Amino acid sequence: MNSRGKLIAAVILLVLCGGGLAAHKVRNLGVPFLIGERVEEWMVEARVSLLALDREVKVRLALPSIALDSGTGQEAGSLGYNYFIEKERDEFTAVWSSGMRQGSQALYFRVRFLPGSVGTDGPLTVQGPPPQAESPGLSGALGEAAAIIVNRARSLSADPDSLFVALLEELQRGQPSQELLLVKRHYEQEHRGANALLAMATDLLGLAGIPARIAFGVLLDEERIGQSPVPLLEYYDGAYWKVRNPTVPGNIIDGRAMFVWHRGGGPLLDVTGGENSRVSFTVVKDRIPLSRLTDLRESPFLISTILGLPASERAVFRYIVLIPLGAFIVVLMRNLIGVPTLGTFMPVLLALALLEIDPVRGLVMFGILITAGLWFRFLLSRLNLLVVPRVAACVVIVTLLMILMTVVSYHLGIGGGAQITLFPMIILAWTIERMSLIWEEEGKRSAISQVSGSVLVAVVAFYFMKVEQIQYWAFYFPELLLVLLAGILLIGRYTGYRISELFRFRGFAAAPA
Repeated sequence: MNSRGKLIAAVILLVLCGGGLAAHKVRNLGVPFLIGERVEEWMVEARVSLLALDREVKVRLALPSIALDSGTGQEAGSLGYNYFIEKERDEFTAVWSSGMRQGSQALYFRVRFLPGSVGTDGPLTVQGPPPQAESPGLSGALGEAAAIIVNRARSLSADPDSLFVALLEELQRGQPSQELLLVKRHYEQEHRGANALLAMATDLLGLAGIPARIAFGVLLDEERIGQSPVPLLEYYDGAYWKVRNPTVPGNIIDGRAMFVWHRGGGPLLDVTGGENSRVSFTVVKDRIPLSRLTDLRESPFLISTILGLPASERAVFRYIVLIPLGAFIVVLMRNLIGVPTLGTFMPVLLALALLEIDPVRGLVMFGILITAGLWFRFLLSRLNLLVVPRVAACVVIVTLLMILMTVVSYHLGIGGGAQITLFPMIILAWTIERMSLIWEEEGKRSAISQVSGSVLVAVVAFYFMKVEQIQYWAFYFPELLLVLLAGILLIGRYTGYRISELFRFRGFAAAPA
Protein backbone atom coordinates (compact mmCIF):
# COMPACT_ATOMS: atom_id res chain seq x y z
CA MET A 1 0.00 0.00 0.00
CA ASN A 2 1.42 3.40 -0.97
CA SER A 3 1.51 6.46 1.28
CA ARG A 4 -1.73 7.82 -0.16
CA GLY A 5 -3.58 4.60 0.62
CA LYS A 6 -2.14 4.51 4.14
CA LEU A 7 -3.30 8.08 4.67
CA ILE A 8 -6.83 7.32 3.50
CA ALA A 9 -6.97 4.22 5.70
CA ALA A 10 -5.75 6.20 8.74
CA VAL A 11 -8.30 8.95 8.11
CA ILE A 12 -11.18 6.48 7.79
CA LEU A 13 -10.09 4.65 10.96
CA LEU A 14 -9.84 7.89 12.95
CA VAL A 15 -13.24 9.12 11.77
CA LEU A 16 -14.89 5.77 12.56
CA CYS A 17 -13.34 5.58 16.04
CA GLY A 18 -14.05 9.17 17.03
CA GLY A 19 -17.49 9.38 15.43
CA GLY A 20 -18.46 5.92 16.68
CA LEU A 21 -17.61 6.68 20.30
CA ALA A 22 -19.48 10.01 20.11
CA ALA A 23 -22.52 8.28 18.57
CA HIS A 24 -22.42 5.64 21.34
CA LYS A 25 -22.46 8.38 23.98
CA VAL A 26 -25.45 10.08 22.36
CA ARG A 27 -27.59 7.04 21.45
CA ASN A 28 -26.84 4.56 24.23
CA LEU A 29 -25.82 6.75 27.17
CA GLY A 30 -28.08 9.73 26.45
CA VAL A 31 -25.39 12.42 26.57
CA PRO A 32 -26.78 15.55 24.84
CA PHE A 33 -24.89 16.29 21.61
CA LEU A 34 -26.07 19.87 21.18
CA ILE A 35 -25.53 22.53 23.80
CA GLY A 36 -29.22 23.48 23.74
CA GLU A 37 -30.11 20.04 25.13
CA ARG A 38 -27.83 20.28 28.14
CA VAL A 39 -28.89 20.42 31.79
CA GLU A 40 -26.58 22.67 33.80
CA GLU A 41 -25.78 21.54 37.32
CA TRP A 42 -23.24 22.88 39.77
CA MET A 43 -20.84 20.36 41.24
CA VAL A 44 -18.83 21.34 44.32
CA GLU A 45 -16.06 18.90 45.20
CA ALA A 46 -14.31 18.92 48.56
CA ARG A 47 -10.79 17.48 48.56
CA VAL A 48 -9.32 16.51 51.92
CA SER A 49 -5.55 16.09 51.86
CA LEU A 50 -3.40 14.92 54.75
CA LEU A 51 -0.13 13.21 55.60
CA ALA A 52 -0.78 9.90 57.37
CA LEU A 53 1.57 9.02 60.26
CA ASP A 54 1.68 5.21 59.85
CA ARG A 55 -1.28 4.69 62.14
CA GLU A 56 -5.06 4.40 61.98
CA VAL A 57 -6.63 7.36 60.20
CA LYS A 58 -10.07 8.84 60.84
CA VAL A 59 -11.35 11.88 58.96
CA ARG A 60 -14.54 13.81 59.66
CA LEU A 61 -15.77 16.41 57.18
CA ALA A 62 -18.84 18.55 57.87
CA LEU A 63 -21.33 18.45 54.97
CA PRO A 64 -24.06 20.78 53.70
CA SER A 65 -27.66 20.03 54.57
CA ILE A 66 -28.38 18.70 51.05
CA ALA A 67 -25.74 15.98 51.32
CA LEU A 68 -28.27 13.18 51.84
CA ASP A 69 -30.74 14.26 49.18
CA SER A 70 -31.32 11.63 46.49
CA GLY A 71 -28.44 11.77 44.04
CA THR A 72 -27.16 15.08 45.36
CA GLY A 73 -24.21 14.20 47.57
CA GLN A 74 -21.75 11.41 46.84
CA GLU A 75 -18.42 10.25 48.15
CA ALA A 76 -15.80 9.60 45.48
CA GLY A 77 -12.21 8.48 45.14
CA SER A 78 -11.43 7.05 48.59
CA LEU A 79 -10.04 3.58 47.92
CA GLY A 80 -9.17 1.58 50.99
CA TYR A 81 -11.28 3.67 53.38
CA ASN A 82 -14.48 2.72 55.15
CA TYR A 83 -16.99 5.50 54.56
CA PHE A 84 -20.38 6.52 55.94
CA ILE A 85 -22.42 9.66 56.63
CA GLU A 86 -23.28 10.48 60.22
CA LYS A 87 -26.33 12.58 61.10
CA GLU A 88 -26.75 14.39 64.39
CA ARG A 89 -29.80 16.65 64.66
CA ASP A 90 -29.73 18.61 61.38
CA GLU A 91 -25.98 18.34 60.82
CA PHE A 92 -24.33 15.85 58.48
CA THR A 93 -20.75 14.60 58.66
CA ALA A 94 -18.81 12.40 56.24
CA VAL A 95 -16.61 9.93 58.11
CA TRP A 96 -13.69 8.03 56.57
CA SER A 97 -11.69 5.49 58.55
CA SER A 98 -8.88 3.13 57.67
CA GLY A 99 -6.20 0.96 59.23
CA MET A 100 -2.50 1.71 59.07
CA ARG A 101 -1.83 4.47 56.57
CA GLN A 102 1.35 6.29 55.65
CA GLY A 103 2.16 9.12 53.26
CA SER A 104 -0.06 11.55 51.37
CA GLN A 105 -3.79 10.79 51.33
CA ALA A 106 -6.63 12.38 49.35
CA LEU A 107 -10.36 11.98 50.01
CA TYR A 108 -13.21 13.47 47.97
CA PHE A 109 -16.85 14.34 48.48
CA ARG A 110 -19.05 15.84 45.77
CA VAL A 111 -22.31 17.76 46.00
CA ARG A 112 -24.46 18.52 42.94
CA PHE A 113 -27.38 20.91 42.65
CA LEU A 114 -29.25 22.96 40.07
CA PRO A 115 -28.45 26.70 39.93
CA GLY A 116 -30.83 28.61 42.19
CA SER A 117 -32.34 25.44 43.69
CA VAL A 118 -30.38 25.27 46.93
CA GLY A 119 -31.37 27.26 50.00
CA THR A 120 -28.41 26.53 52.29
CA ASP A 121 -28.02 30.27 52.90
CA GLY A 122 -31.60 30.79 54.13
CA PRO A 123 -32.88 31.09 57.72
CA LEU A 124 -32.43 27.96 59.80
CA THR A 125 -35.01 27.04 62.42
CA VAL A 126 -33.93 26.00 65.91
CA GLN A 127 -34.69 22.53 67.23
CA GLY A 128 -35.14 22.41 71.01
CA PRO A 129 -34.52 25.24 73.46
CA PRO A 130 -33.26 28.55 72.05
CA PRO A 131 -29.47 28.99 72.11
CA GLN A 132 -27.82 31.20 74.68
CA ALA A 133 -25.12 33.75 73.95
CA GLU A 134 -21.67 33.00 75.37
CA SER A 135 -19.73 35.72 77.13
CA PRO A 136 -16.31 36.33 75.54
CA GLY A 137 -14.67 36.71 78.94
CA LEU A 138 -13.00 40.05 78.20
CA SER A 139 -11.91 41.94 81.32
CA GLY A 140 -10.19 45.14 82.35
CA ALA A 141 -9.64 47.88 79.81
CA LEU A 142 -10.29 45.43 76.99
CA GLY A 143 -13.71 44.51 78.39
CA GLU A 144 -14.62 48.17 78.87
CA ALA A 145 -13.61 49.00 75.30
CA ALA A 146 -15.68 46.08 73.95
CA ALA A 147 -18.72 47.20 75.99
CA ILE A 148 -18.43 50.74 74.59
CA ILE A 149 -18.37 49.37 71.02
CA VAL A 150 -21.43 47.19 71.68
CA ASN A 151 -23.38 50.00 73.34
CA ARG A 152 -22.57 52.35 70.45
CA ALA A 153 -23.90 49.81 67.94
CA ARG A 154 -26.95 49.06 70.13
CA SER A 155 -27.90 52.75 70.19
CA LEU A 156 -28.16 52.65 66.37
CA SER A 157 -30.27 49.48 66.16
CA ALA A 158 -33.72 48.24 67.05
CA ASP A 159 -33.46 44.46 66.63
CA PRO A 160 -30.77 41.74 66.26
CA ASP A 161 -30.57 42.19 62.47
CA SER A 162 -29.90 45.93 62.64
CA LEU A 163 -27.55 45.40 65.59
CA PHE A 164 -25.54 42.92 63.51
CA VAL A 165 -25.27 45.40 60.63
CA ALA A 166 -24.38 48.31 62.93
CA LEU A 167 -21.73 46.28 64.74
CA LEU A 168 -20.10 45.09 61.49
CA GLU A 169 -20.08 48.65 60.15
CA GLU A 170 -18.36 49.74 63.33
CA LEU A 171 -15.71 47.02 63.00
CA GLN A 172 -15.04 47.87 59.34
CA ARG A 173 -14.95 51.65 59.79
CA GLY A 174 -12.15 53.36 57.89
CA GLN A 175 -11.20 55.56 60.88
CA PRO A 176 -11.60 53.32 63.94
CA SER A 177 -12.11 54.70 67.43
CA GLN A 178 -9.61 54.25 70.25
CA GLU A 179 -11.75 51.47 71.75
CA LEU A 180 -11.89 49.61 68.46
CA LEU A 181 -8.14 49.93 67.96
CA LEU A 182 -7.55 48.36 71.36
CA VAL A 183 -9.94 45.45 70.69
CA LYS A 184 -8.60 44.92 67.16
CA ARG A 185 -5.02 44.74 68.42
CA HIS A 186 -5.99 42.05 70.89
CA TYR A 187 -7.71 39.82 68.29
CA GLU A 188 -5.06 40.36 65.61
CA GLN A 189 -2.45 39.02 68.02
CA GLU A 190 -4.46 35.84 68.54
CA HIS A 191 -5.84 35.32 65.02
CA ARG A 192 -4.77 35.91 61.42
CA GLY A 193 -6.39 37.85 58.61
CA ALA A 194 -10.14 37.49 58.23
CA ASN A 195 -10.25 35.09 61.20
CA ALA A 196 -9.51 38.03 63.51
CA LEU A 197 -12.57 39.90 62.24
CA LEU A 198 -14.79 36.82 62.59
CA ALA A 199 -13.60 36.03 66.11
CA MET A 200 -14.02 39.66 67.17
CA ALA A 201 -17.52 39.90 65.64
CA THR A 202 -18.57 36.61 67.26
CA ASP A 203 -17.42 37.68 70.72
CA LEU A 204 -18.91 41.17 70.47
CA LEU A 205 -22.26 39.73 69.33
CA GLY A 206 -22.11 37.36 72.30
CA LEU A 207 -21.43 40.34 74.56
CA ALA A 208 -24.54 42.00 73.07
CA GLY A 209 -26.59 38.89 73.92
CA ILE A 210 -26.81 37.54 70.36
CA PRO A 211 -25.58 33.94 69.86
CA ALA A 212 -23.13 33.73 66.95
CA ARG A 213 -20.93 31.04 65.38
CA ILE A 214 -18.70 30.41 62.36
CA ALA A 215 -19.92 28.93 59.06
CA PHE A 216 -18.07 28.15 55.82
CA GLY A 217 -18.93 28.77 52.19
CA VAL A 218 -17.56 28.10 48.70
CA LEU A 219 -17.39 30.64 45.87
CA LEU A 220 -19.24 29.39 42.77
CA ASP A 221 -16.32 30.26 40.50
CA GLU A 222 -14.96 27.70 38.03
CA GLU A 223 -11.73 29.67 37.62
CA ARG A 224 -10.66 29.13 41.26
CA ILE A 225 -9.23 25.61 41.39
CA GLY A 226 -8.58 24.27 44.88
CA GLN A 227 -10.01 27.29 46.69
CA SER A 228 -9.98 27.54 50.47
CA PRO A 229 -13.30 27.68 52.35
CA VAL A 230 -14.66 31.18 52.94
CA PRO A 231 -15.35 31.87 56.65
CA LEU A 232 -18.85 33.25 57.25
CA LEU A 233 -20.73 34.47 60.30
CA GLU A 234 -23.98 32.95 61.56
CA TYR A 235 -26.12 34.63 64.24
CA TYR A 236 -29.44 33.96 66.01
CA ASP A 237 -32.08 36.68 65.64
CA GLY A 238 -34.48 35.23 68.24
CA ALA A 239 -36.27 32.91 65.82
CA TYR A 240 -33.82 31.74 63.15
CA TRP A 241 -30.13 31.25 62.53
CA LYS A 242 -29.01 33.54 59.68
CA VAL A 243 -25.71 33.36 57.81
CA ARG A 244 -23.93 36.46 56.50
CA ASN A 245 -20.63 37.32 54.82
CA PRO A 246 -18.94 39.95 57.02
CA THR A 247 -16.36 40.85 54.37
CA VAL A 248 -18.77 42.23 51.73
CA PRO A 249 -20.83 45.45 51.82
CA GLY A 250 -24.24 44.80 53.36
CA ASN A 251 -23.02 41.46 54.79
CA ILE A 252 -25.39 39.59 52.47
CA ILE A 253 -24.83 36.13 50.99
CA ASP A 254 -25.49 36.08 47.24
CA GLY A 255 -26.72 32.56 46.51
CA ARG A 256 -25.64 32.88 42.88
CA ALA A 257 -22.03 33.47 43.91
CA MET A 258 -21.69 31.55 47.19
CA PHE A 259 -22.63 28.05 48.29
CA VAL A 260 -22.82 27.61 52.06
CA TRP A 261 -21.11 24.30 52.74
CA HIS A 262 -21.24 24.11 56.54
CA ARG A 263 -23.39 25.69 59.22
CA GLY A 264 -23.74 24.95 62.90
CA GLY A 265 -20.52 26.24 64.41
CA GLY A 266 -18.71 22.90 64.66
CA PRO A 267 -15.32 22.19 63.05
CA LEU A 268 -15.28 21.89 59.28
CA LEU A 269 -12.57 19.22 59.27
CA ASP A 270 -11.31 16.92 62.02
CA VAL A 271 -8.46 14.47 61.39
CA THR A 272 -6.85 11.91 63.69
CA GLY A 273 -3.82 9.89 62.69
CA GLY A 274 -2.51 12.50 60.27
CA GLU A 275 -0.99 15.95 60.03
CA ASN A 276 -0.90 18.89 57.62
CA SER A 277 -4.57 18.29 56.86
CA ARG A 278 -6.56 20.78 54.81
CA VAL A 279 -9.75 20.88 52.77
CA SER A 280 -10.00 22.66 49.42
CA PHE A 281 -12.92 23.06 47.04
CA THR A 282 -13.24 22.98 43.26
CA VAL A 283 -16.40 24.12 41.50
CA VAL A 284 -17.51 22.77 38.10
CA LYS A 285 -20.66 23.46 36.13
CA ASP A 286 -21.61 20.12 34.58
CA ARG A 287 -23.65 20.21 31.38
CA ILE A 288 -25.04 16.68 31.62
CA PRO A 289 -27.35 15.10 34.26
CA LEU A 290 -25.90 13.08 37.13
CA SER A 291 -27.52 9.86 35.88
CA ARG A 292 -25.81 10.23 32.49
CA LEU A 293 -22.50 11.05 34.16
CA THR A 294 -22.77 7.88 36.25
CA ASP A 295 -23.44 5.83 33.11
CA LEU A 296 -20.34 7.33 31.51
CA ARG A 297 -18.11 6.41 34.45
CA GLU A 298 -19.47 2.87 34.55
CA SER A 299 -19.19 2.33 30.78
CA PRO A 300 -16.82 -0.51 29.75
CA PHE A 301 -15.33 1.72 27.04
CA LEU A 302 -12.75 4.38 27.83
CA ILE A 303 -15.18 7.13 26.94
CA SER A 304 -15.67 8.82 30.30
CA THR A 305 -12.05 10.06 30.04
CA ILE A 306 -11.97 13.52 31.59
CA LEU A 307 -15.32 13.10 33.39
CA GLY A 308 -13.95 10.23 35.47
CA LEU A 309 -11.31 12.46 37.09
CA PRO A 310 -11.70 14.46 40.30
CA ALA A 311 -13.02 17.97 39.71
CA SER A 312 -9.71 19.58 40.69
CA GLU A 313 -7.98 17.64 37.89
CA ARG A 314 -10.85 17.96 35.40
CA ALA A 315 -10.71 21.75 35.61
CA VAL A 316 -7.18 21.75 34.18
CA PHE A 317 -8.45 20.15 30.96
CA ARG A 318 -10.92 22.96 30.26
CA TYR A 319 -8.18 24.72 28.30
CA ILE A 320 -5.95 21.77 27.37
CA VAL A 321 -8.67 20.29 25.14
CA LEU A 322 -8.85 23.61 23.28
CA ILE A 323 -5.19 23.56 22.21
CA PRO A 324 -5.79 21.05 19.35
CA LEU A 325 -8.62 23.28 18.10
CA GLY A 326 -6.27 26.25 17.95
CA ALA A 327 -3.65 24.13 16.18
CA PHE A 328 -6.29 23.13 13.61
CA ILE A 329 -7.04 26.80 12.92
CA VAL A 330 -3.31 27.44 12.43
CA VAL A 331 -3.15 24.59 9.89
CA LEU A 332 -6.16 25.97 8.01
CA MET A 333 -4.87 29.53 7.96
CA ARG A 334 -1.35 28.58 6.91
CA ASN A 335 -1.84 25.67 4.48
CA LEU A 336 -5.13 26.63 2.84
CA ILE A 337 -5.28 30.40 3.12
CA GLY A 338 -1.56 31.15 3.22
CA VAL A 339 -1.30 33.44 6.26
CA PRO A 340 2.35 33.55 7.47
CA THR A 341 2.90 32.95 11.20
CA LEU A 342 5.81 32.77 13.62
CA GLY A 343 5.56 29.04 14.23
CA THR A 344 2.56 26.98 15.31
CA PHE A 345 2.38 27.33 19.08
CA MET A 346 2.66 31.09 19.41
CA PRO A 347 -0.76 31.86 17.82
CA VAL A 348 -2.41 29.05 19.81
CA LEU A 349 -1.01 30.15 23.18
CA LEU A 350 -1.82 33.77 22.42
CA ALA A 351 -5.41 32.73 21.68
CA LEU A 352 -5.58 30.85 25.01
CA ALA A 353 -4.36 33.96 26.82
CA LEU A 354 -7.05 36.03 25.10
CA LEU A 355 -9.69 33.67 26.53
CA GLU A 356 -8.83 35.07 29.98
CA ILE A 357 -8.16 38.69 28.97
CA ASP A 358 -10.29 41.26 27.23
CA PRO A 359 -9.20 40.79 23.57
CA VAL A 360 -8.58 44.48 22.85
CA ARG A 361 -6.62 45.01 26.08
CA GLY A 362 -4.71 41.77 25.52
CA LEU A 363 -3.67 42.67 21.97
CA VAL A 364 -2.54 46.14 23.08
CA MET A 365 -0.43 44.65 25.88
CA PHE A 366 0.99 42.06 23.48
CA GLY A 367 1.91 44.76 20.97
CA ILE A 368 3.66 46.86 23.62
CA LEU A 369 5.59 43.84 24.89
CA ILE A 370 6.76 42.78 21.43
CA THR A 371 7.73 46.32 20.41
CA ALA A 372 9.68 47.05 23.59
CA GLY A 373 11.23 43.58 23.65
CA LEU A 374 12.33 43.88 20.03
CA TRP A 375 14.02 47.19 20.76
CA PHE A 376 15.97 45.68 23.66
CA ARG A 377 16.82 42.68 21.48
CA PHE A 378 18.47 44.96 18.91
CA LEU A 379 20.53 46.45 21.73
CA LEU A 380 21.64 42.94 22.74
CA SER A 381 22.68 42.13 19.16
CA ARG A 382 25.48 44.71 19.47
CA LEU A 383 27.05 42.65 22.25
CA ASN A 384 27.61 39.62 19.96
CA LEU A 385 26.14 37.13 22.44
CA LEU A 386 25.65 33.44 21.71
CA VAL A 387 22.12 32.12 21.09
CA VAL A 388 21.34 30.59 24.50
CA PRO A 389 22.54 33.56 26.61
CA ARG A 390 20.75 35.90 24.22
CA VAL A 391 17.43 34.06 24.60
CA ALA A 392 17.90 33.90 28.39
CA ALA A 393 18.49 37.65 28.38
CA CYS A 394 15.25 38.07 26.41
CA VAL A 395 13.38 36.06 29.06
CA VAL A 396 14.70 38.36 31.79
CA ILE A 397 13.77 41.45 29.77
CA VAL A 398 10.26 40.15 29.06
CA THR A 399 9.77 39.41 32.77
CA LEU A 400 10.89 42.92 33.74
CA LEU A 401 8.62 44.43 31.08
CA MET A 402 5.65 42.46 32.45
CA ILE A 403 6.37 43.74 35.97
CA LEU A 404 6.77 47.30 34.71
CA MET A 405 3.51 47.22 32.70
CA THR A 406 1.60 45.79 35.66
CA VAL A 407 2.92 48.43 38.08
CA VAL A 408 2.33 51.30 35.62
CA SER A 409 -1.23 50.14 34.82
CA TYR A 410 -1.98 49.86 38.54
CA HIS A 411 -0.81 53.40 39.28
CA LEU A 412 -2.71 54.74 36.27
CA GLY A 413 -5.90 53.05 37.53
CA ILE A 414 -6.13 50.75 34.50
CA GLY A 415 -7.78 47.48 35.53
CA GLY A 416 -6.54 44.06 34.45
CA GLY A 417 -2.84 44.96 34.34
CA ALA A 418 -1.91 41.83 36.30
CA GLN A 419 -3.51 39.68 33.58
CA ILE A 420 -0.45 40.25 31.45
CA THR A 421 1.12 37.35 33.35
CA LEU A 422 -1.19 35.02 31.38
CA PHE A 423 1.03 35.53 28.34
CA PRO A 424 3.61 32.69 28.26
CA MET A 425 6.91 34.54 28.70
CA ILE A 426 9.03 31.81 27.08
CA ILE A 427 6.95 32.01 23.90
CA LEU A 428 7.19 35.80 23.99
CA ALA A 429 10.97 35.62 24.34
CA TRP A 430 11.27 33.21 21.40
CA THR A 431 8.90 35.38 19.37
CA ILE A 432 11.10 38.42 19.95
CA GLU A 433 14.24 36.42 19.13
CA ARG A 434 12.83 34.92 15.94
CA MET A 435 11.30 38.20 14.80
CA SER A 436 14.64 39.97 15.22
CA LEU A 437 16.42 37.29 13.15
CA ILE A 438 13.82 37.56 10.37
CA TRP A 439 14.18 41.35 10.53
CA GLU A 440 17.94 41.05 10.02
CA GLU A 441 17.85 38.30 7.37
CA GLU A 442 14.66 38.99 5.36
CA GLY A 443 13.87 42.59 6.22
CA LYS A 444 11.41 44.37 8.45
CA ARG A 445 8.52 43.86 6.02
CA SER A 446 8.76 40.08 6.33
CA ALA A 447 9.08 40.26 10.13
CA ILE A 448 6.08 42.56 10.54
CA SER A 449 4.09 40.42 8.07
CA GLN A 450 4.72 37.24 10.05
CA VAL A 451 3.95 38.71 13.46
CA SER A 452 0.81 40.38 12.06
CA GLY A 453 -0.24 37.04 10.54
CA SER A 454 0.33 35.34 13.90
CA VAL A 455 -1.90 37.88 15.64
CA LEU A 456 -4.59 37.45 12.97
CA VAL A 457 -4.51 33.66 13.31
CA ALA A 458 -4.60 33.99 17.12
CA VAL A 459 -7.70 36.21 16.93
CA VAL A 460 -9.45 33.75 14.57
CA ALA A 461 -8.51 30.84 16.87
CA PHE A 462 -9.74 32.82 19.89
CA TYR A 463 -13.20 33.39 18.41
CA PHE A 464 -13.37 29.75 17.27
CA MET A 465 -12.42 28.39 20.70
CA LYS A 466 -14.79 30.81 22.41
CA VAL A 467 -17.88 29.25 20.79
CA GLU A 468 -19.77 27.45 23.58
CA GLN A 469 -20.79 24.57 21.33
CA ILE A 470 -17.15 23.98 20.36
CA GLN A 471 -16.07 24.04 24.01
CA TYR A 472 -18.87 21.64 24.90
CA TRP A 473 -17.85 19.12 22.22
CA ALA A 474 -14.17 19.37 23.16
CA PHE A 475 -14.80 18.70 26.85
CA TYR A 476 -17.67 16.20 26.78
CA PHE A 477 -16.78 14.50 23.47
CA PRO A 478 -12.95 14.51 23.45
CA GLU A 479 -13.02 11.51 21.09
CA LEU A 480 -14.04 13.96 18.36
CA LEU A 481 -10.42 15.13 18.47
CA LEU A 482 -9.71 11.96 16.47
CA VAL A 483 -11.93 13.36 13.70
CA LEU A 484 -10.04 16.64 13.99
CA LEU A 485 -6.79 14.71 13.65
CA ALA A 486 -8.11 13.09 10.48
CA GLY A 487 -8.83 16.54 9.05
CA ILE A 488 -5.31 17.74 9.92
CA LEU A 489 -3.82 14.68 8.17
CA LEU A 490 -5.81 15.42 5.03
CA ILE A 491 -4.78 19.06 5.00
CA GLY A 492 -1.19 17.96 5.58
CA ARG A 493 -1.11 16.31 2.15
CA TYR A 494 -2.50 19.34 0.32
CA THR A 495 0.12 20.86 -2.00
CA GLY A 496 -2.07 23.02 -4.25
CA TYR A 497 -2.43 26.76 -4.41
CA ARG A 498 -3.34 28.65 -1.27
CA ILE A 499 -6.07 31.26 -1.38
CA SER A 500 -3.58 34.09 -0.91
CA GLU A 501 -1.56 32.76 -3.86
CA LEU A 502 -4.62 32.80 -6.09
CA PHE A 503 -4.88 36.56 -5.47
CA ARG A 504 -1.13 36.97 -5.79
CA PHE A 505 -0.91 35.31 -9.21
CA ARG A 506 -4.26 36.40 -10.57
CA GLY A 507 -2.43 38.52 -13.18
CA PHE A 508 -1.05 35.38 -14.86
CA ALA A 509 -4.57 34.09 -15.52
CA ALA A 510 -5.42 37.20 -17.57
CA ALA A 511 -2.14 37.13 -19.52
CA PRO A 512 -2.32 35.80 -23.14
CA ALA A 513 -0.98 32.32 -23.67
